[in-house]
Amino acid sequence: MKLFLNLMLLTLVTTNLYAADISIENSRIRMMPPGVPMTAGYFLISNNTNKDIILTGVKSSRFESIEMHNTIKDGDVMKMVKQESILISANSKLEFKPMSYHIMLMNPVQPISANEKIDVTFLTKSGDSISSVFVVKDMKGMKDMKGMKDMKGMSMSMSRPDYVFPVGVKGGKNMMAKKIMFGYKFGTMDMDCCRDSTSSISESFIQGLGYSMAPTDMTMDMHMFSAMYAVNKKLSVMAMLPYIEKKMDMKKLTGMMAGKVHSTSSRGIGDLSIAGLYKLSNKSNVKLALSIPTGEFDEKDHNMSGILKTLPYPMQLGSGTYDVTLGYSFQEVLDNWSYGFQANAVKRFDYNSEDWKYGDRRELSAWISKPISKSLSVSLGLDIEHQDNIRGKSLNRNNMTPTWNEYFHSHLRVSTNIGVNYKIPNSKSRIGVQCGVPAYSDVNGPQMDPDFKCNLGFSLMM
Repeated sequence: MKLFLNLMLLTLVTTNLYAADISIENSRIRMMPPGVPMTAGYFLISNNTNKDIILTGVKSSRFESIEMHNTIKDGDVMKMVKQESILISANSKLEFKPMSYHIMLMNPVQPISANEKIDVTFLTKSGDSISSVFVVKDMKGMKDMKGMKDMKGMSMSMSRPDYVFPVGVKGGKNMMAKKIMFGYKFGTMDMDCCRDSTSSISESFIQGLGYSMAPTDMTMDMHMFSAMYAVNKKLSVMAMLPYIEKKMDMKKLTGMMAGKVHSTSSRGIGDLSIAGLYKLSNKSNVKLALSIPTGEFDEKDHNMSGILKTLPYPMQLGSGTYDVTLGYSFQEVLDNWSYGFQANAVKRFDYNSEDWKYGDRRELSAWISKPISKSLSVSLGLDIEHQDNIRGKSLNRNNMTPTWNEYFHSHLRVSTNIGVNYKIPNSKSRIGVQCGVPAYSDVNGPQMDPDFKCNLGFSLMM
C-alpha cells in the first residue's frame, strides 16, 4: 500500500510540474457565422523546459475533428496548409494567431455559443497531453471578416457534397497543390433505331432507301479509370483510360434470312486522354486535352453468314486519330445551392490509316445542385451535344446498313438528367450517380438515337 501511495504521489507531482512548465494562455475560439461548419482557435503556448516539444494532434469532444494549420504566402496568394506536427522549442513561446499558426475546429457536435467554454487537448510526440479551456469569442474587424470568408470557402470544398461536379459532367476541377485523386466511373447508354431529322422512322423506310439490314438496338458500357495530380495551386494534370463494351443487334430486311436478328459486339481499351487543367479563378478553369489513339478502330466480328467482317463506325472503340479538346468550366457555390456549366470542343486534325475520321464535336453541360444534408446533394442538369458527320470513307465499308453511311452521323441532341452526390463522412471520398433521358433530337439519319444514359462514379483524394 505504501509503495502504491508513493507511486501515486510521484505521478501527481510529475503531472503538476509538466503542467507548470507547459502553459497555454489567451486561448479562444472564433465564433462561427451561420452556415459555416468550421472555425479557428488561437492561443499562446509557452515551453519553459529544457527540451523541445512537438505537438502532433488536437482533440475535443465538441468537434468531429481538429487540425493544426499554418498560413503561408504562395506567390500573391495566402493559403492555409495542414501541419502534421509543430515544434515548440525549449525555453520559448509560440503564438497561434490569425494569418499564422492556428487550429481549425471542424463540424461541431452541437452549435457553439458566445462565451462558452470548451475543453481542448493537445497531444505530443512523447505521448503526453496538454489540456486547456478555450473561450468562444465574437471577434470583429475587417481582417477577421476576411478570414471568415476564406474559411467559409474552404469549408465548402471539404464538406459540401455539391462542391464537386455531377458525375456525368466530363473532366473535373482543380485541387489543392500536391494532392492526388483517383477516380472510377461507369457509364451505360442504350440506343434504339431509328430517327431522321426530328421524327422516328420505320424499318420499311430504311429498306426503301436501299438498305438490306437495319440496326434495332445498341448498348454501350464504359469503365473509365482516371488519376489527377495538382502540380501547384494553378495547374493540375489528369490521365483517363476507358474500357469499352459495345453490342448492336442487326435485323435482316430482305432475302432468305429476312426478319432474322443478328448480334455483333466489340470490347477493349479506348483512347487514352491526357489533360491539363489551369485555374483561372476559384470559380473557373480551362482544360486542354490530347486524345491518344490507343483504342482499336478496325474491330471485327462475324456476320450472319459467319464471315469475319469489320464493324461499322458506331461499333469501333477508338478514333485512330490524335484529337484535341478545349474546355471551360464554371461553378458558383452559394450558401444553400450551387450551379455551373461546362463547355467542350473536340477537334480532329487528321485521318486514320483506314482513311476516315470522326466529325468534330461540341458539348455543353449545365446544372444546379442543392445539398439536402451534410453528406448528400441532388442536381438537375441539361446536356447539349452537337456532332459533325464522319469525314472520309473506310476501306472496309459496305452499303448494307445505314450505320456505314458517313453522312448519317451528324446530330444535335438535348437531354435532361437528375443526379445525386454523396460525400462519405470523415473521408475524402465521394460517390455520384446521374441519369438522363432525351428531350430533343435533330439528326441526319437514318440514325440510332439514345433513349437512356446513366453514370456512376467514385473518387478518392489523397
